[in-house]
Formats: sequence, structure tokens, C-alpha cells
Amino acid sequence: MKGKSMWTLSIDIGGTYIKSALIMDTQIREKRQIETPKTDKDNFILVLVELIRSYQQIEPIEFVGFSVPGAVKEASTVFFGGAVACLNEVNLKQEIEKHLPVRVFVENDAKAAVLGEASFGHLKGIENGAGIILGTGVGVGLLLDGQVRKGPHCQAGEVSFLIQDRGINGAGSFAGINLSAVRLVKELAKLFQCEPEGPLVFDYLYQKEDDQAQTLYRTYCNQVAILCFNIQCLLDLDKIIIGGGISKQKRLIRDIQKNYEAIFSVSPMIEQTITKMTIEAAAFESEANLIGAAKGVRLNEISN
Repeated sequence: MKGKSMWTLSIDIGGTYIKSALIMDTQIREKRQIETPKTDKDNFILVLVELIRSYQQIEPIEFVGFSVPGAVKEASTVFFGGAVACLNEVNLKQEIEKHLPVRVFVENDAKAAVLGEASFGHLKGIENGAGIILGTGVGVGLLLDGQVRKGPHCQAGEVSFLIQDRGINGAGSFAGINLSAVRLVKELAKLFQCEPEGPLVFDYLYQKEDDQAQTLYRTYCNQVAILCFNIQCLLDLDKIIIGGGISKQKRLIRDIQKNYEAIFSVSPMIEQTITKMTIEAAAFESEANLIGAAKGVRLNEISN
């Protein structure tokens, strides 16, 4: 195919799935999803290269934006790839551009989601906000004074390591495990003896009177609400959006908001001191990362 394309290929690498699509602003087409391969770095890169080549059969792709777990240094090197361990210390831009004549942009998944929402979604026009992305792990993207905050070490928002159990007895003491939406779905699926598919599991949850499942769900919503409250105490935000596939569950978003508001009733001092913020689902739900990665490509090209 000849000529330059206005479409950007966005690839969102998660611990469970790799999602991809062609993006132009908020237009999305050719959406695909494959399981994230459990392999070494070289084979993982080849999987990505073949994925890009398959899109090049239908569109003359010039730009590719990646949304990835972990901190992304300015040179597009991923540090701590989260559930995708083979990405650790990999310069993804360099690796892809060795194989293909494309220009690559790489961003942390939560920061990409916030960039997408700030450009086109529910954080548009918001000066100070955040996005909590609930997936295999949990990530936070921060929008402060109208800019996505990265931090001097590109680690702003790495809340997976927030301590939730002061005993610190292992990985379960940290937010990354406790707030994993994938883990929640798997645990509920075990109780319902069904496949660990989000929509199916939540249908069972809303229909069945299972005390153990309801307790698990309520605890999860409360933990996310506590995270929202703690972030608000630190940063004084106007809004937090919830992203990831689980954000499609409108009742879950409402229950997080209810738990958040209930914290203010614990003491009159809280309500007198801390301003309540809005909590809502990301406008683009699980696709916010893809849209943000594509936006990052365009901003990066303009700045260069």
C-alpha cells in the first residue's frame, strides 16, 4: 500500500492480554486481542513484530504506540515490566525499529490512559485528576496542573507497591496484588464454578446471593475507595477515573463511589478538611490505554 496513513497502530501490553487497534483520535478499528505470551524477550519481540506486520497488510503503518506496564524511561526502556517480566530493561522502541521501518513511542499504561482521557475523555478540561487502571495489577496516572506527571525517575503513580498490610509478609501486603481486577474475577469464578470471564462472573455476582462472593466484592470496592481517598488527601484532585476492563461494570463504579463517600462520615474533621472529588469510569474504559498511546505518538512527533 502506498502513501502515508493518518492511522496509528496502538498496542496495549497487559499481563493477561495484548490488545491492539488502529487509532485516529477517538476512532478505533481493527481491534484485536491475543493472550500475552509467557516467553523470553527475543520471542516476545518477534510476536510484536508479526502483529505489526499483520496490520501493515491493511494499512501503511508509519507510527506505533505502545502502552506497557512498569516505568518507562525517556529512552523508551521499560523498567520492571510487572506481569510481563521479559520486558524488564528492554528498549522497546529500539527493538521494534531494528525489525521494521516504523517510528515507535512507548508509555506506561496508566499514564497512557490518562493522556487519552485528558485529550478526549472524562479528564478533558480537568487540571488536576488521576486515572486508576485496574487490570492484572493496578496503576495510577497523574494529571497535575494540566500535565501528565512522570516524576524524576518516571515512577509517579507506581501504586502497586503501596503497603496495605503493615506486617509486610509478602506480595499480598501490597496494592498490586490486592487491587488486581484479574485476581478478583478469578476468585469469584472459583466460587461460582464458572469460567473466569468478567461479564459472566459479574452476572453471577449480581444474580446470586452468595455471602462469600459478596464479601469479596465489597472488600475490593472498599480497598479501591481507600486508594482514591488516600490519593485525594495527598494531591487535592477534582476527579479520578477508573479504567481497565472492569470499568465496564457500572455498578462497581457506583459502589466504589459509595465506599469513598462513606469514609467522610467517619469523622466530622474529614468532611471539614478534605473536598470530595468525583469518581467515574473512564470514557473509553479498557480502550483508554490504546487511545492514549496513539495520542502520545502524535505529541512526540510534534515535539521532535
